[in-house]
Amino acid sequence: MLEPLVFLISGILKAWHLAIAAVPGVSVSAAWTASVILLLITVRLALLPIAYQQLLMGRKTVNLRPQFAAIRDKYSRSIEPNAAKYQKWAMQELRERNGISTWTGLIPPLVQIPVFIGLFRMLRRMANAGAHGSQGATESVGFLSGDEVREFTSATFAGVPLPAYIATPEPQLAELGTTFADVFAVCAPLIVAAATFTGINMAISINRLRRTLDHGSRFMRGTYKYMVTMTFFAVSFPLLFGFLGPAPAAIVVYWVCNNLWTMSQNAIITIILERRHPLTAEFKALRDHTRDARRDDRSKKAKGRREARSSRWRALAGTIRQPSRRTELWDAHRTFLADRDAAAKAVTDRQRAQQAKIHQTRQLARLLRADSQGRLPNLGGNTRINEAWRRSAPPPDAADGRAGDDRIVGKLGKVAVRMTLAKNEHDRRRTGGRLSARRKPGRGRGRGPSAGA
Repeated sequence: MLEPLVFLISGILKAWHLAIAAVPGVSVSAAWTASVILLLITVRLALLPIAYQQLLMGRKTVNLRPQFAAIRDKYSRSIEPNAAKYQKWAMQELRERNGISTWTGLIPPLVQIPVFIGLFRMLRRMANAGAHGSQGATESVGFLSGDEVREFTSATFAGVPLPAYIATPEPQLAELGTTFADVFAVCAPLIVAAATFTGINMAISINRLRRTLDHGSRFMRGTYKYMVTMTFFAVSFPLLFGFLGPAPAAIVVYWVCNNLWTMSQNAIITIILERRHPLTAEFKALRDHTRDARRDDRSKKAKGRREARSSRWRALAGTIRQPSRRTELWDAHRTFLADRDAAAKAVTDRQRAQQAKIHQTRQLARLLRADSQGRLPNLGGNTRINEAWRRSAPPPDAADGRAGDDRIVGKLGKVAVRMTLAKNEHDRRRTGGRLSARRKPGRGRGRGPSAGA
């Protein structure tokens, strides 16, 4: 699957090697080492616009979060039967108006990950080809012939062969013409530098996510905790694989250059975004509000747990001091827990009752309105009553001062009363229609014999 990428990347590497080798006075080892570094720079420059676009779309989405929250709040309390559909349309319209595409955030990883895997795989194959000496490297890799692969495996970096790694057995190091001390002296600082650059890059990303974190979303809070945890593993991987695994010097050089580029790119793009697209005051207010609400909720839960523990310890200590009051003390503890659970259940029941009320009103409106609105309503105003139930609605009050065609949906209770009256009128007409339909066949059968006679 990644073989086409190996051919593409090996072609770029070969082109750079031919260009550098043509310069007078450049050795073979320097040409191959510089070719690997320039190959990495070429690939990262090609992917730079995609990486910038990904972070830019993320920043725009973050700044629009207050407007998304306003749309969700509007339609979560709306009695419009098609509120969910209108909410989706409104969010999509807001994204299109600000040039945000959902697929923009998915394309960069789909492009970058295969390219990086193909680059790493090509370097790994070339380095492993000379693990037992450059004479054993006869297999071609992509556009690189066997002779070019042998040149690569015989090249050195700071006097260390590119296929050598720290965990290489002594016999293989002897075949490569080097020693463990030489390999360790060159590769160990590079491995530590690669891990350091990775840690700094992760710190920049975590700080950016922390400043734009949606504290009201459990998924985003989990993502933030996951990134903090993964920082340890991201830093540990180069250290463990570099010192204990088969990480040739060519891969170590690639790691250092790639991680240095990633760290610099991440820092520069973050600075550019902060200057050109800073966080808006509306977003900061929403972020602080959700963060404070989250902290208050956590403090209330922690206070409830502390009070429950205190009540339990009071009951336990009182039982030890006065065994005769054991039943009384534990009954008081159970009463405290029951009152706490009842208070929490009352809050949940009120929320569910409000949601059920809105849902029932939506269902009633859906029954009364045969034709729902065909276009997105104005987000800045109210939604006019549809003709489907205005025909059966009671006339407006004289004191209202508004004509029937200009009536606007008001409070939930008033709308529910009007819809209930309209539903009763609708049921009465439907019942009358059914009764008249039942009488007609009877009268027809009664007239049939007379007509036949």
